[in-house]
Amino acid sequence: MNEGFVGTEMTTGTSAIGKLAWLGLIVLVILFGLCTVFASVTTVAQAWEEHAQAQWPEVTAHVDKCSLVQNSAGPKKFYIRCRLGYAVGTEQNATNVYSLLAYPSANGPFAEWVDEHPQGTPILVRYDPANHAKVVLVAPLMPGGGPRTPSNIKLLQVCVGSFLVLVIIALITRPRSPQSSGYSPMPLNT
Repeated sequence: MNEGFVGTEMTTGTSAIGKLAWLGLIVLVILFGLCTVFASVTTVAQAWEEHAQAQWPEVTAHVDKCSLVQNSAGPKKFYIRCRLGYAVGTEQNATNVYSLLAYPSANGPFAEWVDEHPQGTPILVRYDPANHAKVVLVAPLMPGGGPRTPSNIKLLQVCVGSFLVLVIIALITRPRSPQSSGYSPMPLNT
């Protein structure tokens, strides 16, 4: 009686939109899968580097000069640049260490750190035994400094969680063929 109401046009249009939405979902699954792989590789590499640096020998360095510097490109941001001098055995070394960038509204802790570290202030560092000019701060850390692995692990958890949720949604909403959904093109009453 109402054969024209549910015709091929409505089914085809709805089906095309559903398939397009599902393909978009698959693109998101692939994107979050790649993000998860990238976050995993980055987290492992960063953790390995931080583990290796934790094994480096410690030495007390002294501040030659610390200053708050404005970056030269892009939006107005600041960072700390410190020149440190230290001795490894009889070898005298000097190196620069830098902080992360901060916007002017957030540079209060950066300015305080610079003020608290005038020339001659001792700072504990670890130096690379293979390259004495490469150091990492032990204490006191600059604002925003320190190990990155905990933050990387949080990012990795978000990526993995999002990826798994998207995979589950894709599996639940995947298009099915008429045969697998129990639909038969043959009329039941013949």
